[in-house]
Amino acid sequence: MTLPATATAAPAPPAARPARTLRRALGRPPWLLRLTIPALVFSAFLTDVRFIPGLKNNIGLFELIGGLLIAITLITAAAGTHRVRLHPTLRVVGLIVLAASVSQAQLPESHFTAGLIQVVILGFLFFFLAALSNLLGRYAISPDVILRWVGYSVLVVGPWVILEGLETGGAIGAAGPFRNRAHMGTYMLTAFWLSVLLALWPGLKKRDRLVSYAAICLTLYGVAVSGRRSVYLSLIFGLAGLVVALAVAHRGKRLRLFAAAGIAIAFLTLFYFVGGLFFPRAAFFQERVWMIGDAIHDAFAPVSAVTVGDENFVALQRKGVIQAFNEHPLFGIGWGGFWESRYSPTGHEVHNTPLRFLAELGLVGITLYGLFMAMLLTTSARLAAVMRRSPYGGAYLALAVALWSLCVSYTYNRHLTERTFWLLLIVFFILEAFARRWQAAQRRAAAGPPGPGERPALASTGR
Repeated sequence: MTLPATATAAPAPPAARPARTLRRALGRPPWLLRLTIPALVFSAFLTDVRFIPGLKNNIGLFELIGGLLIAITLITAAAGTHRVRLHPTLRVVGLIVLAASVSQAQLPESHFTAGLIQVVILGFLFFFLAALSNLLGRYAISPDVILRWVGYSVLVVGPWVILEGLETGGAIGAAGPFRNRAHMGTYMLTAFWLSVLLALWPGLKKRDRLVSYAAICLTLYGVAVSGRRSVYLSLIFGLAGLVVALAVAHRGKRLRLFAAAGIAIAFLTLFYFVGGLFFPRAAFFQERVWMIGDAIHDAFAPVSAVTVGDENFVALQRKGVIQAFNEHPLFGIGWGGFWESRYSPTGHEVHNTPLRFLAELGLVGITLYGLFMAMLLTTSARLAAVMRRSPYGGAYLALAVALWSLCVSYTYNRHLTERTFWLLLIVFFILEAFARRWQAAQRRAAAGPPGPGERPALASTGR
């Protein structure tokens, strides 16, 4: 795998000897990225691997590699070899981290550790995304580099989940490398969308195309046996979006979109009707899929009659959030303060992400989170419109559909703590930069051959 290096940093002046020495000590970043990207992507799925025993929040290989990339980015920036740039969306994430940090002052002493850990997770998210987006943007990495490794990682993770399910005779808790089936459901949902993006990327080798289709099926298996009704609902919404995308896609992109959506729908249909002949956990999927209506009902059920002990987990949490917001409307009760507090009827943290921001960071937090998601959704829609006629139009349409689909999941599940979502954000940043390069290349090509002394147009293959 060769990573293009079309935007290398300018060489340091002769007087900057320490910078040159540091650059040599760090090695060539393209080589470093070739080494770290596969390990980083694969380790994103290892949520049950912990390096510090007894610590609930996982610190594993993913965090170590991410910390290395953060360190390299900061060191090269300090040495003057690379200027760090923040994407506008990351600036909003930075404000969220700042708000969460300031909110710790109002947490009770009993929540000091929990709140601090939650702030560290947000801070790591911010620095990780800033570092990796700068490193990948600096060398103009094509999106399919990340997507390809997601596909190959799923080829390991998916069978891991299947084998554990077979060995345990269909035990509900069999989740392979994931901490539990809830993690498996949400992580595999995002990995499904990354696999769809890979399947829709033009110019892939036949082997990689087959890997993408296999990854689609394996991620859907993980989603199905997780039993997460909210994830089912999000997936149904997304598959419907892919079908709609077929109608608006430019001709020539519809066949590949049809193949991705068709394989997904066909797999789920076959798994539901005949999966029980091969997989003992198919029965769990058949049982849980009919409970999606209950999940929708719980999300809209009135909280006035809900009391502690009721089975409506969603309504109970919503009732606690309303109480917390009424008492602390502007800045909330503090990031990480809902868990095992007097506001939480169930003792859990808020699973609904928008409601969590409303309860723990108040109007300030929900405004920032709304701005963050609005930037992702509107930008992806704009990119899909701009790139509709390009060879990459199908992938950009799928990106927009994926983000809207995940919004449904995040109204039931925790957000900003999911590593595969961080990978999706990285792909989002790369796709945005790729679209700018593509448009620039088309404008130069339309302007005709360069004159004497002019630079030629950029190659528009994206590889």
